[in-house]
Amino acid sequence: MTRLSTIGEALRSAREAQGKSLDEAAAATRIRSSYLAALEREEFGELGGNVYAKGFLRSYAGYLGVDP
Repeated sequence: MTRLSTIGEALRSAREAQGKSLDEAAAATRIRSSYLAALEREEFGELGGNVYAKGFLRSYAGYLGVDP
């Protein structure tokens, strides 16, 4: 397994490896799919502040089985 260079790449890669769509992840985590997409693009400014970004990141990573 190769090391991924960014958080967003790790999240996207884990989601795609599990065959899950952003909409499926959004339904399971109760986080808007646009926010999940922003996490994958590392556009944290779209998430409403650092506290929200960290919370969304922890929830999404936990859902995907990635170490937050």
